[in-house]
Amino acid sequence: MIRQYRYEDLSDDEFEELANRLCTQLLGIGTISFAPGKDGGRDGKFTGTATHYPSAVAPHSGKFIIQSKWTSNPAASCADNDFARLMDKEFPKVQALFENGEIDHYIVFTNRRKPAKSTLVLAEKFAEIGLTSVDFFGTEEIDRWLEMNPAIWTSLGFADSSQPFRVDPTDLSDVVVAFKEAVDDAEHTFSSATNFTHVKFKEKNKINILTDEYADYIRSESMPYFSDIKAFLSDPRNSEFRDLYHDAADDLKQKIMVTRSQFTTFDKVLTYIHDAITNNNPKLRTRKRFVRVFLHYMYHDCDIGQHA
Repeated sequence: MIRQYRYEDLSDDEFEELANRLCTQLLGIGTISFAPGKDGGRDGKFTGTATHYPSAVAPHSGKFIIQSKWTSNPAASCADNDFARLMDKEFPKVQALFENGEIDHYIVFTNRRKPAKSTLVLAEKFAEIGLTSVDFFGTEEIDRWLEMNPAIWTSLGFADSSQPFRVDPTDLSDVVVAFKEAVDDAEHTFSSATNFTHVKFKEKNKINILTDEYADYIRSESMPYFSDIKAFLSDPRNSEFRDLYHDAADDLKQKIMVTRSQFTTFDKVLTYIHDAITNNNPKLRTRKRFVRVFLHYMYHDCDIGQHA
């Protein structure tokens, strides 16, 4: 069984470095990474004959441009419309690179699932520029390459995401405090502390338009920790943190109600909140996984999201 890596807990820059490091194996050690910033349609490049791409027997040669498209949404797919829109923005940049003679092969890495034929239209569109080859690599391919080269993940200093983390009360206290600080004050007075409305998970997902893929992710990656969070918040010694939790949940609930129409699915609501909170809070950026579990607990416990 292929090990699953939690790419969603990396940052944009970390995923970009992972893609370029994989290319040192697929293309060659001459793979060059570009510094973060405006990339002009490229995060890395390689010139020459590839060592293993698309195969060691018949490798491509020429000018390769590497690009990474990371997302913190663990249920994202290459079939999503927002991925197509993202790549549409890259099209003129790649076209300019081709006209300047800087690209023959275009390789895109993304931590999105890649259903069969989901990138076929995009690949054909970019190929019409005149490129020799266009490839989109999703989580399935990246998982397989890391399985063959497991040292790449650890050499970049990434955590061993195959191991479950321990819910430490001190960490949870810090997360609750930092989480509350990260959520701006709201004028509304809905109280999650006295809201005892609860609907079944499957029914709530249907009401809020949470996809089956995201629901599966919550079940497998977050639910195992819900009992620890519940026990922590129920402990009378943690009443201060329980109050902060409910304050944060109330603020979020009201904000979601106001902005819900801007998001097609609740997956995107949760992803947006997660990014907004972790990106603006250095303390929480190092605890992305914990914050995601925490948000999922809020949703599952009906403290955020609609009940009917």
